[in-house]
Amino acid sequence: MSDSIKRDPNSTPQSNDGSRISGASRRRLLQSGLAAAPVLLTLVSRPVLGQQCRTMSGMISGNTSQPGKHLVVCSGLTPSFWKQEQHFSSWPSPCIPKTVTVAGGATRQATKFHPTFAGSQFGAKTMLEVLDPTTADTAGLGRHIVAALLNCHAGRTPVLSVTQVKNMWAEVAAKGFFEPTVNVRWYARDCVKYLKTTMPL
Repeated sequence: MSDSIKRDPNSTPQSNDGSRISGASRRRLLQSGLAAAPVLLTLVSRPVLGQQCRTMSGMISGNTSQPGKHLVVCSGLTPSFWKQEQHFSSWPSPCIPKTVTVAGGATRQATKFHPTFAGSQFGAKTMLEVLDPTTADTAGLGRHIVAALLNCHAGRTPVLSVTQVKNMWAEVAAKGFFEPTVNVRWYARDCVKYLKTTMPL
């Protein structure tokens, strides 16, 4: 059997030109990072604590013209996360989940859905109450809008601004749909579908 088919496993490896590679050379090769490149590529290809998400315009265009232009990493948290009492301390300013007493005996009132958002659909309910899935509204837009606002204030969704989130709700409340761009209509379910793409956690 030829040497090209079967080699002694204890023999010293050879380079492409036939010269032998010493143990020291192999160690230098490993230390140079060349051998670790596939692992590094695997790691950097995954967003840390988040996932890739699109701007509204990127979602509409499908990124067909300039792939990656509208992609950034989002780490938005879901409505079910924000409504849990153990996470109340994570609520970003200026939003407050529950009324609290502060130094001097003064109170800070829980943030209400209205007038934070336009309209009066939820009456005097707080944002925390609207986060509850038993609060009925079309497609659950109310609780996803609250989560989207909290994510914006927390800096978790760079594809969205506070103004965009408030405008989305205002337009759906007033017209029944949101227009992210001219001649494109997103109804409540479409808005929820988009907002979920910014909430991987």
